[in-house]
Amino acid sequence: MKRNQKKGKHSGIAMIAALVFIALFSAFSVGMLSMASANLQVSNNHHKANMALNAALSGLECARYIAATTNTGLPTHINYVTDSQADAIWNNLCSRLQAVQLGGLTVSGQTRMDTGDGDIIVTQFVPYQNTGASFQVCFYRYDDDPDTTERENLIVYIDSSGQDGGLNRTVQMNMKIQKDAQVLNYALAGRGRMWLTGDTTIYGDIYSSWDRADISPFNMTSDSRVEGTINTVLALEDILDNNYQLETLDENGNPMFDEDGNRIVSTDDEIQGYHEGINYEQPDRDDLPGLSISDYNTSDYKNMIGSDWAAINGSQISGGVLPTSGVSTTTEYFPHAAGSYNTPKSSSSLTLNRKTYESKTLSNVVIPSGANALFRNCTFEDVLYVDCRDSGPSMYYSSTYNNIRFENCTFNGTIVTNTPQALNSGWWMCNQLYFTGEATFHNTSTYQEATILAPHFNVDIGNTNPNQSENNVLTGAIVGGIVDIRGNAQIYGTIISMADTTIYSSGYVTNIGVTLEDGGSETTEAGDIGVIEITPNEEQMLPGGITSPILLKPLKYTYVEKI
Repeated sequence: MKRNQKKGKHSGIAMIAALVFIALFSAFSVGMLSMASANLQVSNNHHKANMALNAALSGLECARYIAATTNTGLPTHINYVTDSQADAIWNNLCSRLQAVQLGGLTVSGQTRMDTGDGDIIVTQFVPYQNTGASFQVCFYRYDDDPDTTERENLIVYIDSSGQDGGLNRTVQMNMKIQKDAQVLNYALAGRGRMWLTGDTTIYGDIYSSWDRADISPFNMTSDSRVEGTINTVLALEDILDNNYQLETLDENGNPMFDEDGNRIVSTDDEIQGYHEGINYEQPDRDDLPGLSISDYNTSDYKNMIGSDWAAINGSQISGGVLPTSGVSTTTEYFPHAAGSYNTPKSSSSLTLNRKTYESKTLSNVVIPSGANALFRNCTFEDVLYVDCRDSGPSMYYSSTYNNIRFENCTFNGTIVTNTPQALNSGWWMCNQLYFTGEATFHNTSTYQEATILAPHFNVDIGNTNPNQSENNVLTGAIVGGIVDIRGNAQIYGTIISMADTTIYSSGYVTNIGVTLEDGGSETTEAGDIGVIEITPNEEQMLPGGITSPILLKPLKYTYVEKI
């Protein structure tokens, strides 16, 4: 009897335990089912959110396309966009939306409103790839605030909203109405060969459109650095077919590195110094504003100064054409023998009867063609305009050119030349800006976009101050037919050697660093070796005097994602 009671007691406990386990497993199953359902909903929402974001990004790309295909009017040689130009481009952008097709559909039903402080135009929602998602693009622009100097009317703000199943995502980006200044993306750009030597550091990319494969477009010593890429229009195969190499490559044509990740350089490499890679077969940038003489029109600078004779007040010369009558002359030669400007380097050296000026301060002055002046210990303010014959120099007529030497001078403004159209025989000797001694550059004028604007002139910046300092800074672009930089210099801008020198088998090389016997420079002299740093500023305006198109340029670092 007692045994049966004990057995029944255990059976009851087992039944209770089973019921508990059944309840727990049921609750767990319900939880798992709810979790699976929630996960499915979260996954669906995540998918819709991604589709909404993708649609918004697609709308932003469409906005970029619309802007890139909008008529922005004729190119201009002034360095800024006028209010009337900005208004015309904005109206053209709005009109462009009336005809553009997105996804095969003509966008219509735009709403354009004057908000009181600007304009806004919004497209209809456009289907995104038949996914059920869609996007809407909004362009808006503020009017200028008369209480500030900031040009708000040059900025176009873009919102692109994507939606899918009630979920929305928005991306934003700004564009600026500005002149095309692509050339300023480079630290050094030109149509000829380039030599980098000595303690030279370039903080940016360099580019040459030299297209003669029989001669290397670049030479670079091991003590120079390019903190950027080196870009050539030549194909690697064409270079190797001419039995030279820019860099050491493996059998697959890839750069070689050691176990520490350092680039392997051989004695056969034309480029010995540090760089971040060589890009072959780059586009021939003949149409890059600033690399063709047809891009230049510097007449506004000359017209601003005027054609009257400059006023002379003691050591001050200002506001007109530099007087040359009754001024003493000095005979020099170019190129000259080492250490002596008064001795020709060869029988083909150019004889120069220089008008000589000492210890003068010149402000807004035109140097007339044929002056071939020598300035000693002079200071230059605002604009110095160097005139010459428009069609190009003739070695037989000194009145057609201007070979100017500046010795121990200070430059607080900008130097601008006329635009000789042709590289006539001896052009590099005739039209020349030659800076010697301890030149000091510190541009405090209103023309910050350029230190030197001298198309088809040979620009030789010899030895600047012996020690780098804040008074030894060249700001903005330095433009010449050929530009040589030696000594100590800090350059915040782009160097542009715009003369096409491919007809010459040697010489006429852009030298950055120690002067080499390139056939175009004068001589190597004591003090030429120094420290040179070049840092481009792609946000700088293109100097006035260079003709380029106006465009709607997407602004870096303005992209934002919003929920």
